[in-house]
Amino acid sequence: MGLVDERKVQVLVYIRENEPVTGYAIASDKENDINYTQSYIYDVLGELESEGMIEVADRESEGRQRTFYRLTENGNLLLEALDRE
Repeated sequence: MGLVDERKVQVLVYIRENEPVTGYAIASDKENDINYTQSYIYDVLGELESEGMIEVADRESEGRQRTFYRLTENGNLLLEALDRE
């Protein structure tokens, strides 16, 4: 078992590769290896935000207010450290 929860790492990697991205986009993308329910992904996103790994921004997209996620510097540093293992 690693020091960092694998589900969080999967979400962080997806965000890094697609940012800014919505939670819905993460959950609905069938091309990724993230096979969690949409509500579970939002739980993970909430944990990552509270841990300072991602930042959240609300903005309008396609005429609707949406929440977008981006990695913070800490999120990027964590992924870089994990890549070195």
